[in-house]
Amino acid sequence: MIHKFRIILETDEDVFRDIEIESTQTLLDLHKAIRDAFDLEGEELASFYLSNEDWFQGSEIPLLDTSEDDTGEVMDEIKIGDVLPQKGSRAIYVYDFLEMWTFYCEVVETQVISLQGKFPSVVFEFGKRPENAPEQNMFGDLDFDADFHDDEEEEVDDESYYDPDNYY
Repeated sequence: MIHKFRIILETDEDVFRDIEIESTQTLLDLHKAIRDAFDLEGEELASFYLSNEDWFQGSEIPLLDTSEDDTGEVMDEIKIGDVLPQKGSRAIYVYDFLEMWTFYCEVVETQVISLQGKFPSVVFEFGKRPENAPEQNMFGDLDFDADFHDDEEEEVDDESYYDPDNYY
């Protein structure tokens, strides 16, 4: 099975790449394909975060195991088809935690191909990557005084917000 991913760089300009990759390949293979497709240099740390349709950042799958007991999942152990199995599956990819290159990854097509090709493969490019990582507004438009010094506790109405079944 071949998965076609649309990889969108979080920036003001439209910058994206379409990458085809076999579902039996690993997230490490996808990591390398994204790094190469966007001309990112070096061997910086990176992580995929499984996501839902609202791009909520879910479970992390890092490049290296950072767990205390060395039992965490890592990119080279996870097959793409196991965590991003179908059209519409999503993940957020962060490369270089100092620069915070952030990408939105979505499976836009799956297909069975009988011809042998070389995968991963960049099949479409749009836009030019900026020289520097776009600034990340990590806290959005929060007013810290109003939002964090309120004596009332905020309730979350949507129970599905925390439901792990909302992720692929």
